[in-house]
Amino acid sequence: MIPLRDQEYLREKFARELTKRVRIDFFTQRESSLFLPGHQPCQYCKPARQMLEEVAALSDLISLRQHTIDEDREAFARYGVDKIPAVVLPAGDGRWLKYYGFPGGQELLTLVETIVDLSRGERLLTDEVRKRLRKLKKDVLIQVFVTPSCPYCPQMARLAFHMALESPHITAEVIEAQEFPELSQRFKVRAVPTTVVSATGGPAFNAAGNITIPGAVPDTALMDIIERAGQPAGLAEAAPEAGPTTPTDQPKAASGGKIILP
Repeated sequence: MIPLRDQEYLREKFARELTKRVRIDFFTQRESSLFLPGHQPCQYCKPARQMLEEVAALSDLISLRQHTIDEDREAFARYGVDKIPAVVLPAGDGRWLKYYGFPGGQELLTLVETIVDLSRGERLLTDEVRKRLRKLKKDVLIQVFVTPSCPYCPQMARLAFHMALESPHITAEVIEAQEFPELSQRFKVRAVPTTVVSATGGPAFNAAGNITIPGAVPDTALMDIIERAGQPAGLAEAAPEAGPTTPTDQPKAASGGKIILP
């Protein structure tokens, strides 16, 4: 699934940059050729599994464990996974970074760089933002909607993940917008990346209880929104400044595992 040229690049990158073992947990459903009434087949579970198997085979420091909803519901509950396919990476202290969907195209780059970040203990945030995160007391959920063809999405996906790595009060999820259309419609996602910040407690910021950020923005701008989430509705007048986006109606990348090499 990943072109051989890209596999060789990734093999060399992992050999050069990985220092500690990283485990990927993959959540899926059992494959079956039978049609079961009331059960929606997971269109992207099989290609997602194949992609992860190829990534894990490129380094001895990457391991892959699979959970199926038919046989391991306890793991779904323990990791807080509510959609498939789901790629889960450790954030420490019993917390997890979650990617929902098939990590193809540009989003393979997100997966690869996050694996490297976790292995090396890298942190991309500025000192200012790290200090502000240490003062955060409320729990906040960051959901980043992406598509494989969006060149701006990996920036926001990694930024959300690094926010979660820095603070135990941050939960980060990256969601492939085209694979979960009902969720995208709920948050009115028309272009990507779109980041939705929700406080899990306290007064709602607006009627929906969340703040939506269109486009790729720097860590200081996302931090401003995190601090505003859950505050009284009067703050709604200060709308987030938009960054560059890609329309969501672009077709999914046919190349699947192809990535843009540096």
